[in-house]
Order: sequence, then C-alpha cells, then structure tokens
Amino acid sequence: MKGFLYPLQILLFSASLLGAPVMAQPVVRIAVPDITSLLSDNRDGVYQKILHRALQGLDVAVTEQFFPYKRAMMVFEERGTDCIYSFSDVLKRRLGEDAVIASFPLGKFTYYLFTPREADPVSSLAQLEGKAVGAVIGHEVYLDAVLEDRELKVIWSKSDAQNLAMLEHRRFGAMIAAVPDVRPLLDNLSYDPQAPLLESYDRLTCHNTPDNRQFLSRLSTRLKALKETGVYRELAGDLYLEFEDRVPEPGSSVLN
Repeated sequence: MKGFLYPLQILLFSASLLGAPVMAQPVVRIAVPDITSLLSDNRDGVYQKILHRALQGLDVAVTEQFFPYKRAMMVFEERGTDCIYSFSDVLKRRLGEDAVIASFPLGKFTYYLFTPREADPVSSLAQLEGKAVGAVIGHEVYLDAVLEDRELKVIWSKSDAQNLAMLEHRRFGAMIAAVPDVRPLLDNLSYDPQAPLLESYDRLTCHNTPDNRQFLSRLSTRLKALKETGVYRELAGDLYLEFEDRVPEPGSSVLN
C-alpha cells in the first residue's frame, strides 16, 4: 500500500504545481514630477529617454505616473510609488538618510540668477536685497536654504517661461532657475556662469528596500555605461550638462 501511496503523492504534488498561479513580475512604480525640459507627461523628457534606454538591458517592469512638482514628492513620501525622479537630497533630509536610496545620476543641475538679455548679470543674492525675484513653485524644496535670511520678496509662478515673461515686464529684478532646465530660454536671459547658487544631481530615488536596492544597483551599472559611451549626450542634445562620476563613500545611499 505504501508503495502505491508514494507515487500518488508525487502526482498530486505535481498537479498542484501545474495548477498554481504564475507569480507576476514585480512592477517598479515611478512618480514623474514636472521638471522643465527634463520630464514630461508624454514620457519624452530627457531623463525619461535615458532611463528607458537603460531599462532595455534589464528584465524589469516599470510604470510611470506624472504629477505636478510638489504632489509627486508627496505621493512618493506616502509610498504611493516605489521611486521618483530627482529629490534625492531633499528626501534624505525629510525621511532620513537611511530611508531612501538613489541611482547613478541621470544628470546634473545648477541654479543661477538670471536677468533680461540686455541687462548686466547678477552674481549674488546680496545685489538684490530689498527687491523681488521670481522662482518656480515647488523649487523651494531646494531654494529655501539658499534664500534663508535674505531680505527678498520671492514671487512664485508655475514655470520658467512665465517667470521670463514677468521678468521682461519688470515684475522683478531677477529670476532663479536651473540649468539645463532653462536652456531653451537662454537666448532671452543673461547670467554669470561663474556664480552658481546651488549645484546637485538628479537621480532616480527609491524607498530603501531589498528589491529596490537590487533594482538600483543593476540600473546604475547600465546608466554609468550609457554615460561613458556617450549615450547621455546623444539623448540630451543641447540639454546635456557634463558632470564627473564620483565614487560613493562607504555606506552611502547612492548606488553607483
């Protein structure tokens, strides 16, 4: 009898495996903030092109959802998505150094002061004390520390293009914007490239989980290879901003 039961048990176990549902491939959900020229709801922003090219070498399913600038970060913080483009340093301050991890850079950005094309460039915020400056809503997550203790009236608008229009109508003395985001408007602006207000990197930022660590480690390897072979420059065109690769410190949450 025992000799009969053993083969039967094997058959029943095999049947249970065949009838079991196939585990779906995990999907990485990415929040896409509205960053001028670099990210869009049409999935054709520079960073999206770079990320999508990198994903061609990985067996990973990804979904993207576009949000207004500040809402994208809120959705990520509430774990409505696994990852988000940019905000690495901001989210480390808000959630804690160990709460988030970040990929090899998708690009570098630098904030400057801009004046109308015919005007002299402004090299420091001290030159604007007591005056109004323009900036884009949401960018305060980066600029608050820069503007702290300054006697400035900041006028927040929806876009760099809107700020340019107000600048040309003398609504304020200068506008704060980031390169490369603002490059399509540079023919109408003047600035001092030797006087940056703030420099940082845009990365894919994710919640610190084992799955996300594995995903970002593989993704970073692909991103680094794309930069080294000139694909970043090819995909970004005039919006490409050169940056140096930096080896992360031991224990860093940046996965290069």
